[in-house]
Amino acid sequence: MKRLLQGMAVGVLLLLPGLLQAAEVALEVLNPRGEIPPPPFHAPSERVSALDGKTVGIYWIGKAGGDNFWDGVEQLLNERYPNTKTVRYQGPFDLGDERATQIVKEVDTVLYGVGD
Repeated sequence: MKRLLQGMAVGVLLLLPGLLQAAEVALEVLNPRGEIPPPPFHAPSERVSALDGKTVGIYWIGKAGGDNFWDGVEQLLNERYPNTKTVRYQGPFDLGDERATQIVKEVDTVLYGVGD
């Protein structure tokens, strides 16, 4: 009985390549990230021609040590453009439409810092 089973197994193994060649296989490869549409494109805003007499917003996400950098930037702006006003903002990386709309109403241009 053992020899019969061994013989059948050898027979199947010998026939297997021919059976596999006869079957046509089609694979569909999917992106594991899915189909993600690109975000809408917004053209950059026009640059201000000069900072003299303007209000400059400084937006910072609160990353450690960033306050030293923005303090230095603010100091340089005040030295170079004495009649320029600076307004400081702090919040998350994505400030959102509501906060962005508020900031746009208050300043002429924005310096945005995210850290790292």
